[in-house]
Amino acid sequence: PGPPEARERAQMLERHVEVLQEELVALGRLPRRIVGEAPAWRSVMADAAKVAPTDTTVLLTGASGTGKEVVARFIHGASPRAAGPFVAINCAAIPEALIESELFGSERGAYTGAAQSRPGHIERAAGGVLFLDEVGELSPGAQAKLLRVLQEREFLRLGGTRPRHADVRLVAATNQDLMRLVTEGRFRDDLYYRLAIFAIHLPLLQERRDDIVPLSHALLEDIGRHLSRPAAGLSRDARPVLLGYHWPGNVRELRNVLERASILADGGLITSDHLSLQPARRADSTPAPMNAASLRATALPEMERQLIAEALQTTRFNKTRAAARLGLTRSQLYVRLRRHGLDT
Repeated sequence: PGPPEARERAQMLERHVEVLQEELVALGRLPRRIVGEAPAWRSVMADAAKVAPTDTTVLLTGASGTGKEVVARFIHGASPRAAGPFVAINCAAIPEALIESELFGSERGAYTGAAQSRPGHIERAAGGVLFLDEVGELSPGAQAKLLRVLQEREFLRLGGTRPRHADVRLVAATNQDLMRLVTEGRFRDDLYYRLAIFAIHLPLLQERRDDIVPLSHALLEDIGRHLSRPAAGLSRDARPVLLGYHWPGNVRELRNVLERASILADGGLITSDHLSLQPARRADSTPAPMNAASLRATALPEMERQLIAEALQTTRFNKTRAAARLGLTRSQLYVRLRRHGLDT
């Protein structure tokens, strides 16, 4: 087909995405309208709309804070499983010793302290969608059992002998390069290919700069409801600051920055002073040496925040390696990520 037909199909798909979003918001299956007009984001939502009506496994890739759970919820809400549960689990936030029992459940006596049988997240998600965030952090044992779920549609509880049916659709997400982990022998290649049947890559916020201001207005409305006050507005000098920042924490960081600024603004317009952001440094620029005066002028929390953001970028947002680089435990890193609005 020629360009006119292709454009017409693209326009029809965009209208379909818009209608789906409006219906899902009206039904309460999405917290708000998903904002984004940048071509890279429209491509993400078009792919999500295509795969949603199927029962195909989906792999969402992209850096932390780019909106992977938002897209997963959109897929759930627009699927035949919409009436079923949406169960989200962060594989990196659960200790390795517990991940299998959390996912697959356990039988009485399966381990010390297991006084009764307990269903796992797969059973809790029956009839709906199981969202596995940071799937690259799964242990080898959990990877093998998850592969059986995808291949055979069945699983065993920890300590169990009776196979159970897995009536669940899987949407996985990662901020890591899973193919690199496969090459390094840290992730099963057969599981990777099962997960990546339909892969969608989410762009960085800095790759969709035209969406930053509209996103900010939508987030400020949500924040206003959360704070039980009218939505704050953006002053004229705040907008170039938002557009000039590099956003290592992506949309999640934008929300946290705006929530803090809304509190500081106390009902007035948000100004550049309330945002406390430094513009992105050009790649070819050399930072000026930091003398004692500039050290005193730079707040320690902002210095810590910059160090963490740089460690995340250097390690491609692998939190385990970033924590090691910073000399922190992973739990200590998570505390600081939340403190500085860099968490996912």
